[in-house]
Amino acid sequence: MKPFHAIALLIVSCAMLTACAMTPDADTDGQESFQISKKKGQAYLDRGVPTMALPALRRARELQPNDPDVLLLLGMAYDQVDRPLQALESLERAYRLRPGDGRIANNLGVVLMRMERLDEARKAFENALNDVNLPTPEEIHFNLALLHKKQGQTRETMTRLEQAIQVKPGFVPALMELADLHRAMGRSDLEQKQLRLIVQEMPDHVGAMERLADSYLHDNKNKEARALLQAIRSLDPEGQAARRAMEKLTILEKLP
Repeated sequence: MKPFHAIALLIVSCAMLTACAMTPDADTDGQESFQISKKKGQAYLDRGVPTMALPALRRARELQPNDPDVLLLLGMAYDQVDRPLQALESLERAYRLRPGDGRIANNLGVVLMRMERLDEARKAFENALNDVNLPTPEEIHFNLALLHKKQGQTRETMTRLEQAIQVKPGFVPALMELADLHRAMGRSDLEQKQLRLIVQEMPDHVGAMERLADSYLHDNKNKEARALLQAIRSLDPEGQAARRAMEKLTILEKLP
């Protein structure tokens, strides 16, 4: 019996040694697969293809269910394909795992705002602003401005937009929203000021150029409008914006 036990022990020992020898390789393979899936998902998100990002990010989550970065990316992908409940679940879990992370809190606020849970969204954005390491605080001020806009709070909306621009001068989304606000208030001079800042920041921003030309036309500033419309034509001679610019230039030529 003793030799049998000895043999059995030897076999078991070999099995244990084999398992121990295989574990590091298995861990390495798993980590490599995780990193590949995560990077693939990130790349698809960066390219604006969330439907392709989702399978890779779900695979990464299977391999490491508690990785906050993967849960953040997964939440962003779900949000972009209009699946708010799944986005919310992923982002809330990511924030529990890494409380105080401004990027996670910001994306959580965006999803909550889309779901019309505005008080919770405001709290999430405020939490994001508390992250001193957040590289883009102007985005949080901008999102808070959109939240105030949803609630019809014009003064607060304007304040947050101005804060976003103060943090990052030339921040185009805030400048465009501020131009919209001034237009709604009948303040075309201030609308034009914001639009000129956008064109200075991004000389090929056709949308801002068209808006500015229309505002000039409304105020009978035909010389300024003509210059902008000609610039739009030169940017993309075959595009729809160029066609619209040409139509307006034709009307201008008929004016005294």
